[in-house]
Amino acid sequence: MGHLRRHANPDEVPSNAMISRLSMTRLLALFLAFLAPAGPSPADGTGGSGTVAGHVTLVRKGSASDAANAVVWIDGLKTGAAPHLLRGEMKSQGKKFVPRVVAVEKNAEVDFPNADAIFHNVFSVSPANRFDLGLYRSGGSKQKRFEETGLVRVYCNIHPQMVGFVMVVDSDFAAVTGPDGSFRFENVPAGAWTVKIWHEEGGESSAPVTVRPRAETAVALKLDATDFRREPHKNKYGKDYPPQAGADDERY
Repeated sequence: MGHLRRHANPDEVPSNAMISRLSMTRLLALFLAFLAPAGPSPADGTGGSGTVAGHVTLVRKGSASDAANAVVWIDGLKTGAAPHLLRGEMKSQGKKFVPRVVAVEKNAEVDFPNADAIFHNVFSVSPANRFDLGLYRSGGSKQKRFEETGLVRVYCNIHPQMVGFVMVVDSDFAAVTGPDGSFRFENVPAGAWTVKIWHEEGGESSAPVTVRPRAETAVALKLDATDFRREPHKNKYGKDYPPQAGADDERY
């Protein structure tokens, strides 16, 4: 009868095997707990997030004004949640670059369409991201991928008045200020970060910021533009620009 009872229930497990299986389960749980990180890192977003909002001011001889076209970014903060920084656009329009300032992430691509009824040539001699898109006509567009961080000064080899700036940053949080000099970053991981700022007339500066979960942190940034002097630049060959053609020249 004892022999028959042992085989009557095929699901019955001997007690020593059950103990061994439970021991292995506990060991596996302990091993997985050992591998898990001790706590959240500020950059991974698990510690909560907040808002960073602020204003950029340009100071000239004691007089302050709103800083439009300033680039503001949180240095080195990468979350993978900012697709708007992966591609940019700077048009040749009205013999100007529109917008004048673009901010993109490292390895992003910027389109340079020609919206004028004339030819343009877009180039830069900025060392880390130098390029030359050549001459192209109205309706055409060319692209450039920016693989290194830093400021890229963009010019047209035909029209010396055309000046633009592409700021390439190692961050998912970057913005170009509007006419009122304001900026705002939502869903910034909690932690201590460095806010950087650049402006054509005021140069570059930085400031620390501490972001707390579910809170808004206000940041006021100032740049001194007192010593700024606009100077002519050279063409892509390092030469002075030739005299400009008349306003009625349909080619240029």
